[in-house]
Amino acid sequence: MLYISNYSIPSETLVEAMKRFTSGDPNAEMPEGTRLIGRWHNMASKKGIAIIDADDYAAAASWALQWNDLMDLTLEPAVEDQTCGELCAAKLASLEE
Repeated sequence: MLYISNYSIPSETLVEAMKRFTSGDPNAEMPEGTRLIGRWHNMASKKGIAIIDADDYAAAASWALQWNDLMDLTLEPAVEDQTCGELCAAKLASLEE
């Protein structure tokens, strides 16, 4: 399942977060059962987003725990267009009954 993680780095942990970020391989930090889809960063606001694929929430949370000592982050499930479309179609059909 896909998960969206939004992050915000407080000024007091920015230097340590930059050190951790630049010292490793993003794919190597992914726990078993997770895969990094991508990360996008806004350096001016110290915010960004990561998309990960995980077997379950526990695996996704295991990844998040590696970063939440330095930043505030969210972790929310997401579905792709096809699944969203199917869910919307089912809901619309139920409204017509």
